Amino acid sequence: MRVAASRWPPAEVVHQIHDRYLVEIVEALNLCPFARRSREQGRVERPLLWIDERGPSAKDVANTVAETCARNPEVEIILLTFLGWEQHAWARPAAFEDLVRELRELYEREHANQGETRFYMVPFHPRLTTPADRQLTPESLVALIRRSPDPVIQCVRARVLDDVRRQAQRASEARFREEIAKLAPELATLLERSVQTDPELSSDIARHNFTAIGEGDGRTRFEERLASILRDRDAAYARAVDDG
Repeated sequence: MRVAASRWPPAEVVHQIHDRYLVEIVEALNLCPFARRSREQGRVERPLLWIDERGPSAKDVANTVAETCARNPEVEIILLTFLGWEQHAWARPAAFEDLVRELRELYEREHANQGETRFYMVPFHPRLTTPADRQLTPESLVALIRRSPDPVIQCVRARVLDDVRRQAQRASEARFREEIAKLAPELATLLERSVQTDPELSSDIARHNFTAIGEGDGRTRFEERLASILRDRDAAYARAVDDG
């Protein structure tokens, strides 16, 4: 895979900042129900892609996903993290989402359809916003939660997420508490109210997050936590320049 000649910020600095976001936002808010388990079991990979004037292209990124799977066949979550994006078109969330759409199609065609691992892919971006003149809803809150320190494409192994969905769909209200005890503890919050169809599963996650951080003190604490991570990013990246 091609990368920019100058790899700034350094990988170790990037990982420190993104680890904060992963633990304090993704895991704490249960955005990915198995994120903590996957991380602790060594099934999370974070390839870093330094941007130059040519990209990387969607094909480069798709190859990175395939190479990561070959290196770690047990991988469940791949966090494709893009650096040096500030002066690139991908500084705009809409342009970055175009890359994700192209990546999905290309990876499905050239890799997944050839028997390689399938993934669900979603974009995270530090400049995601919601319209200021519209009331915040459980669905629009998702954009605010996905404000990662740098642009990220989260790739979740389809088999793992499908297993979660099937477990949710099979569970009935009458035996819910018995069934939930058999699942991994970190799935409890996700499945607590999500026991029917997949659309209801997604809606319940959004409602749960909105109740926790959509307004009031919960929203204030969330924004303060995220702002702290972004300030830490700016300071750490600036120190990396000075040290270099």
